[in-house]
Amino acid sequence: MAGGQSAMEIGFAAAVIATFLGALWGGAAGYFGGMLDSVLMRIVDALLAIPALFFLLFLASFITPTLPILILVVACISWLVPSRLIRGEALTLRVREYVQAVKCMGGRGGRVVFRHILPNSIGVIVVNATFQVADAILLVASLSFLGLGIPPPEANWGSMLSAGLNYIYAGYWWLIYPPGIAIVLTVTSINFVGDAVRDALEVRLQSR
Repeated sequence: MAGGQSAMEIGFAAAVIATFLGALWGGAAGYFGGMLDSVLMRIVDALLAIPALFFLLFLASFITPTLPILILVVACISWLVPSRLIRGEALTLRVREYVQAVKCMGGRGGRVVFRHILPNSIGVIVVNATFQVADAILLVASLSFLGLGIPPPEANWGSMLSAGLNYIYAGYWWLIYPPGIAIVLTVTSINFVGDAVRDALEVRLQSR
């Protein structure tokens, strides 16, 4: 439970920051389109071409990992996927009648994005945020397993799993199971929550 505290803190905080940044980036790119869309999405494509774990290892090699730093680092590589999803939603929403009506009434682009595009994309945003929590927990566990997570005396599942591997041949092979099972159960539970939220939002939208 002590190891899960840091994992959950990083997971939820990084997911909130990444979803917020991705929603703004994708909403602006999808609504305004044109050259702005091309530039913003090419930046996203270039960053997506870099493996996430490689980027984290590169940063962790010269930055002392602490809880706030890990939250920012994980968030900085997790906002790319939400931005593409929100952009897709914005491309479909910007041609709706109510958006066109706001533009005809003289509404500015920023107002349209914040008052109409993003609120009507809340289903995609919420569902993706739940999956971002699971992905962040796995990334932090991977870094901690490689010895680049939160340093002792802070406990985390990745370092506990790595420590258990050192004692496999000494007869203490069972030490890998508590943190391993905790990671699997937590990530699976969060994914189930995301699936349930998606199904609930789809039914609600269909009923409307």
